[in-house]
Amino acid sequence: MNCKNCNVILLWLAAGLLAVSLLFPNGFDGVKLPEADPTPVTVKVTDPTIVQKLATATPAELERINGVYSGLITVLRRDKGNVVKTTEQWETLAARTLRLAIDEPGKYPGLDEAIEAVFVKTVGTTDVLPSNPDTLAKLITACEIVANSATR
Repeated sequence: MNCKNCNVILLWLAAGLLAVSLLFPNGFDGVKLPEADPTPVTVKVTDPTIVQKLATATPAELERINGVYSGLITVLRRDKGNVVKTTEQWETLAARTLRLAIDEPGKYPGLDEAIEAVFVKTVGTTDVLPSNPDTLAKLITACEIVANSATR
């Protein structure tokens, strides 16, 4: 290849770049980089003791526990402390929820204590007043932790 051909190639290349810049002064609209997903990533918090206690649970059992505690979240959000107002009422609801969640009581030794410990740790006390918005939010968080711990 001689210099005459190099000059011609460079001339055509420059002309092509000039034509493209005149045709697309703002760049190519068709070529877009993917935008970042604005949806925040939600980290599912679990309790290691509950996860360990449920290590041998079947998918159906895990689904049942997750479903019952997810359902309790819905109940608490709808109730907003209007029906379940006292510690005694909360204890009754929590005990009944646990009975619904576990098909065979005693099958997972210590699971009930582990679930109760999540509520005590999250709420900070055993004296629960669900009519208090702050306490209600903590109860919902505890339910989420239990429900998340029953997923794989």
